Amino acid sequence: MLLDQTRNINKNDKLSSLKFRLFLARLSSVDIDNFPKAVGATISTNPLLAGQYFKYIDTLISTLKPNAAAGETPQSGKLALPFSVEGLSKALLTWIYENAGEEFIAIWERCSDGQKFIGGSPCSGGLVLKYTGIGEIATKVLGAALSLDGADCPEPFLFYDGPVVREVATVISLAALTTFAIGTGSQYLLSDNTAAKALTDITGVTVGDVGRIIELVGAGVNFPTTIANSTAFILNAGLSFTGAVGNSISFQITKTATGFAFYEVYRT
Repeated sequence: MLLDQTRNINKNDKLSSLKFRLFLARLSSVDIDNFPKAVGATISTNPLLAGQYFKYIDTLISTLKPNAAAGETPQSGKLALPFSVEGLSKALLTWIYENAGEEFIAIWERCSDGQKFIGGSPCSGGLVLKYTGIGEIATKVLGAALSLDGADCPEPFLFYDGPVVREVATVISLAALTTFAIGTGSQYLLSDNTAAKALTDITGVTVGDVGRIIELVGAGVNFPTTIANSTAFILNAGLSFTGAVGNSISFQITKTATGFAFYEVYRT
């Protein structure tokens, strides 16, 4: 995860499903000289240099609203990509202050159907990160209101059907266990098991992890790891998750009266 969002949630709180998931990479990570050409208003090739990858931010529901307003000429437009992040922490403020004014390329995924879009190509000079509010933002939520703004470009944003290259996931093999210890990464790959196996908890969580969003990626074929609704894993509508190939689930780490819990915020 790109940002550490800090929030204390009790088990009676309801986390709404996300509308968009936002992936960012510095423009310096982009292969500018060989930036892929759009075909049918769609880019289908990874635009990053070898060894570079995207990081993601989970935005507050309905705050990411892409808009390409008219540019200086009839052939151009300017992309504005406002979004808000819930939670105010030292890590969030550090990231904002270090990156305000920097140029990014962005991919955003519509969570309802998985369709992705891309903006910030070299023709627009990237998308410049700005903050419009820090502290109490919309609907009295504590967090940060941010925006990514581009310059004139004939194609301010496009559909994206290519891969979203991300950090290498930490491989999890439960073997004789039903838990695993959390690490510093944001992605964990649930490998196939030799017999039916259910994940019951994630250990090693501390107060400093509260607000982190981690993603568990399924890699099961014969015996995929399952996750059932429990006091540790709070699943949307109580629906169990199966870590088969192609499935993933994201949790926000929260503090409860008795310890820590993992609230589902997104699944594919």
